[in-house]
Formats: sequence, C-alpha cells, structure tokens
Amino acid sequence: MVDYFISFAPMEGITGRIFRKTFDRHFKGVTDYYTPFITPKEKRGLDKKDIKELMPKNNDGLKIIPQILTNSYEAFNLTAKKLMELGYEEININLGCPSGTVVNKGRGAGALKDLDSLRKLLDGIYSESEKMGLLVSIKTRIGYNEADEFAEILSVYKKFPLAKLIIHPRTRMEFYKGKVHKESFSLALQEYSEKGRIDGLCFNGELNNVSDIKDLAHEFSNLNHIMIGRGLLRNPFLAEDIIAVNNMDRSKRLRLYLDDLLFGYLEEFNGSNAAILKMKELWFYVKESFEDSEHYLKDIKKAKGVAEYRAAVNVLFSNCRIKQA
Repeated sequence: MVDYFISFAPMEGITGRIFRKTFDRHFKGVTDYYTPFITPKEKRGLDKKDIKELMPKNNDGLKIIPQILTNSYEAFNLTAKKLMELGYEEININLGCPSGTVVNKGRGAGALKDLDSLRKLLDGIYSESEKMGLLVSIKTRIGYNEADEFAEILSVYKKFPLAKLIIHPRTRMEFYKGKVHKESFSLALQEYSEKGRIDGLCFNGELNNVSDIKDLAHEFSNLNHIMIGRGLLRNPFLAEDIIAVNNMDRSKRLRLYLDDLLFGYLEEFNGSNAAILKMKELWFYVKESFEDSEHYLKDIKKAKGVAEYRAAVNVLFSNCRIKQA
C-alpha cells in the first residue's frame, strides 16, 4: 500500500473539535483535520463559537486546517488575519460545497459558475496571503454542470500559488451521487506534474474501503495525498488499514471510541439530549461498520435519553459483528 498523507475531510455538524480530539485519541493514520467551513462574520471575521472551535488549546496535538466559505476576498482576508492571530499558518477555501443555500450566493461550488469572479476572488486572496506569509489551499469540485468545465477552471487555479489543490472529482450538480470523474483528476495530475508540483495535489471522493484505495494507488501511482470523510465515519479503522496498522479488538475499540465521544458531548451540552442527537447523526455512518445492524439501529434512533441510547447500543454490539477490512 502507498504511504499516503491522509486528511480528514470537513463534515458540517460532525467533525468539530470534540469529534476530532476523540477520534485522534482512538485511531491512528490521519495526518491532519480540515474544519467544517467557517462563514466570515461582518467586521470581525470570527465569532465566539468559531474561536472556541479553533483555539489551539482545544485542538492540542492535532494539525488543524481551518476552512473558510465566502465569495468575498475582503471577508476571507479579514478572517484569515484572525486565524493567523490564533497561530494558524495554512487556511483552506471551500469551492466545493454543493448545498443550494451556499451556491445560490455564489459560494462553495457556486463560485465555479463565473470564472471572471473566481479570478477576482483568488487574486484578492493570494495577493494578500503572500504579503502575510499565509499558505492558502483550495478544495474544489471539477465544475458546476459538466465535468468538461474543469480544464478551464484548472487554468485559473494554475495562475495562483496554491499550497494544495484538493479535488473532489464531481460537479456541483452531481452532489455526492454517481462515479467520480477520475479522468478529471488525471488531467490535474498531468498539469501539476509538468510544473513539478505533484505534492500539491490531493484526491477526495468515494474512498470508502481498502479496495478503493488500492484502485486509486494503481491508477495514480505517484499520488501521495488523499482526503477521506464519510469513509472514515463509516469505518474509523480505515486509515489504519491503509497504513497497515495491526488493529485487533475492533469491537472493543469501537465501543470505547463511541462511549468516549458520547461523554464528550454530554459534558459539552451539560447532559442534555443534544448529545444523543449528535451520536444519532454519527450512527447514520458508523452503522456501516457492522454486519446486519439495521434492525438494532431502529432502537438507537428511537432512544429518548442517555439510558435508552446506551441500552440500545449495548444490544447492537451484543448481536452484530464488526466488519473486517
């Protein structure tokens, strides 16, 4: 298996500071964590919630890359300065989110519809970031409507000193459905290889198991950086499987991780049912770690408090086997 740098993709509502710290305590292999996107706040960039999520002391021991979602270089630069004051040296700009509420404002993947505006946005960001000594990476889709838009989008990106280009090879209109367009990633790989910048490319999308990673390694043998989101939520051992870590006692380790995460949320939300809601959201993904879990998952979904939730989880673990790599 290839010795990859493995980034944890930002997942809105899930991969916050409590999740990141807990996940990293229990599993090996993840190189860095990209935060769910920050929407710049007028005149101040960050609000108290953002600062709490991003304070270095709340992410101790982790490499964190904050991600900003905006279509304004002024707003990006203001927020970037605040993040630099917190000690961050690299920031990511989100040009990939396909949500309707995001793209309708020309943000996320919506920025890919108008390449003149995209050039102005990036020019305003990179001219300032170079002055500040800040690294700025991009997470992108390959187009808004069609995959063949990517060649022109890529020509825009190549004009700027991107710290990294993270490519989810789908269009905005494809959301998360269908096969990824590996031919589009191949185009980027060819363009950046000619510039001697292969280390600046990262593949993201539909990396759900070791077989997917092996296929990717076979297809792009010189790629050394991947980003995984849903695959790691579904199977928290995936990064360890990729780097060939001996991860015995999967059932025990997975249970300890889920218990630790529950306790973290209970502490954060003062014992309220908000903690259970956070765990139920995660179970939408982690159920895929088990064989024949659907019947038992119904009781987890119906649980109304901590006691009911933990009892339902006990039953699931007692009756469902953990899937092996």
